[in-house]
Amino acid sequence: RVMKKAVAYLLPFMEAEKKQKMIDEGLNPEDFDENDDSNYAGKVLMATVKGDVHDIGKNIVAVVLGCNNFKVYDIGVMCSCELILEKAKEYKVDVIGLSG
Repeated sequence: RVMKKAVAYLLPFMEAEKKQKMIDEGLNPEDFDENDDSNYAGKVLMATVKGDVHDIGKNIVAVVLGCNNFKVYDIGVMCSCELILEKAKEYKVDVIGLSG
């Protein structure tokens, strides 16, 4: 809970930093398309495996990856192998990160 509150507090600052970085690079932040995968360093699927409900480590890694220009798909906790593989194919991710 504490981590989620901290991340929620920090998100606006992280978004503002990303926008400022784009401006500094001569890009228009309004032209940024979150659905265009070429805008990211890579795509990562994050999940906590079935049988585990503790996700603080996964959340920390997801925030760090997001700050380093990775598109992160967090599908939550208690995820079955089938769901993880299904979502990995759906999102066409480069990496799967598991916690558990």
